[in-house]
Amino acid sequence: MIKKYTFLFFFIFFVITSSNVNANKFKIDDLEIELFEINKLVKSSRILTDGFGQVRFKAFAEKTDDQNFGSIILVVYSKIDKYGPFIRNFFLEYFFKNKNAIFKKDDAYHYFANEDLTSAMQVKEINLEKFIKRSDDFFEVRSALKGLYKKSSFKNNDRVIKSDHFYLKSNGNLVWVSYMFNYETAVKENLFQNGISKFHPKNINEFPRFKKYMDNWSNLAFKRHEEFQEKLKVNSRIDLNIDGFENNENLSYYENLFFSSKFNLIKESDNKEQQKAREEKEKKAKLAAEQKTEIEDSLSVEDIMSKIKELNEMYKSGLISKEEFEMLKNKLLKN
Repeated sequence: MIKKYTFLFFFIFFVITSSNVNANKFKIDDLEIELFEINKLVKSSRILTDGFGQVRFKAFAEKTDDQNFGSIILVVYSKIDKYGPFIRNFFLEYFFKNKNAIFKKDDAYHYFANEDLTSAMQVKEINLEKFIKRSDDFFEVRSALKGLYKKSSFKNNDRVIKSDHFYLKSNGNLVWVSYMFNYETAVKENLFQNGISKFHPKNINEFPRFKKYMDNWSNLAFKRHEEFQEKLKVNSRIDLNIDGFENNENLSYYENLFFSSKFNLIKESDNKEQQKAREEKEKKAKLAAEQKTEIEDSLSVEDIMSKIKELNEMYKSGLISKEEFEMLKNKLLKN
């Protein structure tokens, strides 16, 4: 009897501890998505069920304080039983072809998609509040995100940098994972120029700190997509061998690189670079001014010697007296 209860105790203990270990992960096939600490985790979900099958919507957010989310992860995946081509076309319209498509090359910092649009990824900045409030044919996506704010009583006014990872099979089965980060929790300064975010492709190259921050996020996004393609066994994989992407480290390295980076420290580093550039510019300007002065002085001496030569000719020809010659010569030399 004692052995029986001992076995039961260890079995219950194993189940509890195993559940805790896996409680902050969400799995789709072989892809494991790391979530957040249990005491900071807010979840929202929706499900769309019809005659064609199911589409599930899972939203996870990390509560950073009493007013803000930090990171948000949206997962959308489907199990299609009927009308696969029709469902597939609907997804392609929503994600790529509509006016307000999720994937848009023009406003993306990075954009990759294969020819038939079955595999794609992007990095961009969006107004999350505007996205949630917009109207489209796939309201369950926005509803799942809206549920996060409703559960936490937070005001939905966040702007985020995000990365989208997309895989669509011919039978209509979809996996879309969107990682978002509320950068307003980290960047404490003016975020806009001419009414557009400084993270937007139109502005970002003018602001080195914003670009460096987005590049760190992009490196993390590329590493996530590398794992996304490998674990889901994506057929038409995107080539991620691009300039500036280092993939020789593991995922945790790039997560730590981004989430441990401090925007104000990036600012300090950039100020030093800008100070060095200014000093170099001032040095070049000073050197140019000195060279210009030397040239001007050289020309002035030549002019004076020419004038004295002319006076000497006038003296020799008798046009001026010796006293007049000496007076005019001394006056030129003084100038």
